[in-house]
Amino acid sequence: MPDYRLFQKEQTVRAVNTERQDQQDALMADGYKMVWDVVHADNADAALLRYQQLRHEEDNAEQNFATDSVLGSLLNLISR
Repeated sequence: MPDYRLFQKEQTVRAVNTERQDQQDALMADGYKMVWDVVHADNADAALLRYQQLRHEEDNAEQNFATDSVLGSLLNLISR
């Protein structure tokens, strides 16, 4: 399974095989910034879908941590 790097410029996200340095350089010269270093996927479309899943999981983890912190504080206050 190849590895892909993900680049973003404004709302456009592109996946490029890590072995294609020429394509990566062209995107960066065009103003794209790397947003994810390595995604394992069968093809570029699958890499983009995996990136969306990873970002969703990352967002949920932050939200879950905040919720757990609030609930933990409430439980501490109630138990006193």
